[in-house]
Amino acid sequence: MESKNLARGLSLFEMGRNKEAIPFFQKAISENADDWSAKYYLAHCFYDTQAFEKAAVLADSLLHEHPNHPDIFFLKARIAMQQDRDKEARSFIEEAIAINPNDPDYLGFKAALLLHKKNYEEALAIVNDGLRIAPKNSYCLNLRAQILTKLDRVEEADETVENILYDNPEDSYSHANVGWVALENGNHKQALEHFRQALQFDPNFDYAREGMTTALKSKNIFYRWYLKYAFWIGKKSSQNQWVFIIGIYIAYRVAVKLLSATGMTYAAVPLMGAYLLFALGGWIMEPLSNTILNFDRYGKYLLGKAEKTSGYFFGGLLLLGLTSMLVFYITDMEFALTLGVTFICTLLPLPRSFLLSTKKGRSLAAAYGLGMLATGCIAPFFTSYVTAGLIVFGLMVLYTWIGNFIES
Repeated sequence: MESKNLARGLSLFEMGRNKEAIPFFQKAISENADDWSAKYYLAHCFYDTQAFEKAAVLADSLLHEHPNHPDIFFLKARIAMQQDRDKEARSFIEEAIAINPNDPDYLGFKAALLLHKKNYEEALAIVNDGLRIAPKNSYCLNLRAQILTKLDRVEEADETVENILYDNPEDSYSHANVGWVALENGNHKQALEHFRQALQFDPNFDYAREGMTTALKSKNIFYRWYLKYAFWIGKKSSQNQWVFIIGIYIAYRVAVKLLSATGMTYAAVPLMGAYLLFALGGWIMEPLSNTILNFDRYGKYLLGKAEKTSGYFFGGLLLLGLTSMLVFYITDMEFALTLGVTFICTLLPLPRSFLLSTKKGRSLAAAYGLGMLATGCIAPFFTSYVTAGLIVFGLMVLYTWIGNFIES
């Protein structure tokens, strides 16, 4: 006879009320320690409520009992991916596919891992394998649209998008995904409409909410150009990103020298401004936009906790920096100038740290930013104010070079 607690838990789980289902599954397990279904769905509830450690413990227990069950390997792969353990996630999903090579969701997940690693051609081949098994699989279709967009195969991506919406006209994930594809293709108005529909179907869908926020920011022409650059550079491998950044710097230095040699030093000033805008704009645009939306009547409701915190930190550091500069201007207090430089320079790593996708990246960027603050506040007691300010400025310049490594 099926446990009443298990039946109630399954009912809540099917309605998407995973947090409420947890105590019923736990009671079912206390009634029968060998209840595999209760353990399996409890692990899924922990996963869906971001209790990944608890989900991992249960998944290990389930795998010990059923060492050849592909769904458990699939669950372990998803948990590993959420914990930034990509190699383990790849290994687990390979195990699942080896046991059951005809599950399109397994193939879709493998394609998603490859997409994350920017192996676009291989990801496309895998997701196409999934669609040959199940041509209407929503997960694989959405991934295919994303991959084709990254490969700049816009017409094929548009065709896939049409198929997605034809088959899933009221699916929040499909609308949100189509919105992101539209955003990457530069159509922020179309993106806004799809994000609106996604949130209409699921008001608590973070993927759609983040997209809506980004689309609203894109109304600003400067942010729109930044977003185009972010999408473009994001398609490149880490190695190619470095080649591009170093190439831009070398071109800038050569141009400045040539202008100086021909007596056109005045032309180097706007060139220097353009380079600084390029070099620093990408680091500050996102938190600056969050600061603005924090004080927008409607925009603030779209920001998540991390985005709000990033915006507050950016606004706070900018205010402290400008205030310190004003104090220096009024009083000639050199310590105020050092503090002003410190607060302004720290705008690069610290507010941005809250927006990074990996725990490692967030921790390193935050530590770097706090280190800059500490240096600017403490160093003047051991050296001159000018030297302290130059050290902090040097740390900021260094971050523009090593930031990609820190944030990865």
